[in-house]
Amino acid sequence: MRRLVVLFAAIACLTPTLASAGIINVQSILATEADEGVSGSLSGSADWRTGNVDFLFLSTTPVARYRAGDHLWIGIVRLERKTTGGDIVLVSRTFEHLRYRYRFNDQFLLESFAQHAFDGIRRLNLRAIGGVGGKLDIVNSKSFGLAVGVAYMLEYERIQNDMEIDAGDTDLAHRASTYVVAHYDLDDRVQLVETFYGQPRLNDFGDSRLLSQSQLMIKLTKRVSFTTAFTISYDSAPPETIEKLDTALKSTLTIEL
Repeated sequence: MRRLVVLFAAIACLTPTLASAGIINVQSILATEADEGVSGSLSGSADWRTGNVDFLFLSTTPVARYRAGDHLWIGIVRLERKTTGGDIVLVSRTFEHLRYRYRFNDQFLLESFAQHAFDGIRRLNLRAIGGVGGKLDIVNSKSFGLAVGVAYMLEYERIQNDMEIDAGDTDLAHRASTYVVAHYDLDDRVQLVETFYGQPRLNDFGDSRLLSQSQLMIKLTKRVSFTTAFTISYDSAPPETIEKLDTALKSTLTIEL
């Protein structure tokens, strides 16, 4: 069966208004069980305000999936843009992620991935990564699930050319990418999900990125659900002028067709 999930309304706020860290959590998207053949989703949000506060914020995330037996290909694109009434760009981000998974059995799968990102607010002109690893489902019952993943990741970053001291700098890093995902279903309508990422540099563990996301999903009807997620992210070695710690709170209303 093919499904199209359309997010028709979203309420998003950042607390405080800081940039997102280098890690982007894709596990909530990857966790969606894909049907045989082609499936996909489209999510988006818009926040338009005038008066004392004047800005337009747009975000969209299309996802495409293709499953053939034990083989699964996933493509994700995310675009974010926030402008003031004077067309001054406050936030500009793009993110593309490709992942292939091969499931050996009910508990273990191999995966490889590639990712590209641009983040103007974090002064990243380019972040490109590629990696390979595995994921193990430790517990996978009806009401509770626990999984861990470990991968080798090659990362290349280029800082944008601006007036800062590190303008135009590049960096090539070998990192481990590890994550733990746990979910608990309170009942048929309410689910709690906790995701933790760690991405240390293999030759310098003092250069690490961490992310923790707590998510609450409430199924209002068979096809409508409400999700709110709180994210804490940390980068021990960000570009100049960029804060090490970020937090974000985002709520989403979703319709499934």
